[in-house]
Amino acid sequence: MKSRERVQTALAHQEPDRVPIDLGGTVVSTIAIPTYAALRRHLGLPEKPVETLEVVQQVARVDEDMLDRLGADVIPVFANPPDTPPPVFAQGADGSVSFPDDFSALLKKPAGCHYFDWQGFPLPEPSIDALRQMAWPDPTNRGRYAGLRERVQALRRSTDRALFGMAPCGHDLFNQIFRVRGMENGLMDLVAEPEFAEAFFDRLCDSICTAQKLFLSEVGDLIDVHFAADDLAGQSGPLISPELWRRMIKPRQARILATIKAHTRAPVFYHTCGAATEFLDDLAEIGVDILNPVQVSAAGMGTAQLKQRFGKRLSFWGGGCDTQKVLPYGTPAEVREEVRQRIRDLAPGGGFVFNPVHNIQPLVPPVNVAAMFDAALEFGMYNRKQA
Repeated sequence: MKSRERVQTALAHQEPDRVPIDLGGTVVSTIAIPTYAALRRHLGLPEKPVETLEVVQQVARVDEDMLDRLGADVIPVFANPPDTPPPVFAQGADGSVSFPDDFSALLKKPAGCHYFDWQGFPLPEPSIDALRQMAWPDPTNRGRYAGLRERVQALRRSTDRALFGMAPCGHDLFNQIFRVRGMENGLMDLVAEPEFAEAFFDRLCDSICTAQKLFLSEVGDLIDVHFAADDLAGQSGPLISPELWRRMIKPRQARILATIKAHTRAPVFYHTCGAATEFLDDLAEIGVDILNPVQVSAAGMGTAQLKQRFGKRLSFWGGGCDTQKVLPYGTPAEVREEVRQRIRDLAPGGGFVFNPVHNIQPLVPPVNVAAMFDAALEFGMYNRKQA
């Protein structure tokens, strides 16, 4: 079975020849740049410059030879950058690097750190006037879509891997308020400044829907899966009360998902980290088809119970190996056993794409990464019945 058919079959809740595998199909299912370079060396693949897939998380674009070696079935499809000057990266005297994002928030990576964090916020006060004056990314910029359809058509002809679409100009509703106000202020605004928060979410929802419509009008018939996201939970539970989320965020998220589904038949992949079970019925109700990253170490996120409770309505993309403890600190044998158990829980009946929980982080031993994907190929064969 070819990769595209394998992914489509699994997402239709049927059993393909084996569990599909993803590494690098999205910006939340790939691998940190230094770990990727180490993995190439470990596997004896030719050394080459590592291309950055996404700057903030400092993650790698996975090369074709690595996809082949690991049995990966998915590749990403992005819009182009806008035809405006790119952001300027500033080098600090302390070795830090910083740059402004599309909302004029400042992101900074201190010397010796692995990621960029939001550290300067463009909305110092929660006012409608400040919101009107804030810089905003332009989803209608023609450069984002110039030649996009032709490029994706050529890609679809040249590969049998599944194509994973990701529209420009952001995806998060709830999380984005933290990136312009700071997390503490953003959370307080939901309760203390609801008029401002509602106005922010309305404007953001309009922008996201515009970007989704324009992107999918170009490639919606060519992609096999499509991305949506909004981190709603932490390690032990929701970041926002489900009642407040249902009142303030859910209707707007439903509008975004309806826009996506009006322009593509591709199933919708939804990324939310953490202990997200309190939101899953709602997400399925408004059109989410696939849950990612399936954070198995978070409260209530055991794979057997997720499959039993939600497996008829949701597919699971992730959860293949715990990346907080087992993958970085376990032995290859422990990684192998973890993979075997997760496949046993999630694979029966289809509805599962193997990927570790979120991105593979810096300093993870490459021997463990190789053991994980080798185990996924071995235990993911459906004729083995995930024994």
